[in-house]
Amino acid sequence: MPPNEPCPHCGQLIRDWHNEWYEAPQRMVIYAVQAAMDCPLCRQAVLWVQSRDIAAPPSGHQLPVYQRSATIAAQWVRIREPSFADLAGYLANHPAGQQYGGYWTQNEVQQADTQVTNP
Repeated sequence: MPPNEPCPHCGQLIRDWHNEWYEAPQRMVIYAVQAAMDCPLCRQAVLWVQSRDIAAPPSGHQLPVYQRSATIAAQWVRIREPSFADLAGYLANHPAGQQYGGYWTQNEVQQADTQVTNP
């Protein structure tokens, strides 16, 4: 996903859309533009078009809108951002992660970190 793409709804520049944080079946339909992602800031539906562009769905769309998985995000942090101890640290301290600071509840983040640390 191209970094630094603005959300077509709120206009905020999203440093990383973190499409890898969706479940695999959800990613497949998002990539096929048969479902939408949600903006991490305004939570509105956004489409990932032709693997490079972010767009708002047409008005009146009936596409499912998926939310990212805290558990997958916690697993990703351990592999891709090992300088952070856990998802909570990534969300608190990394510029791209900070945009997801309110995406999950603190309890959801804590559960995901615990699940990844103690499978």
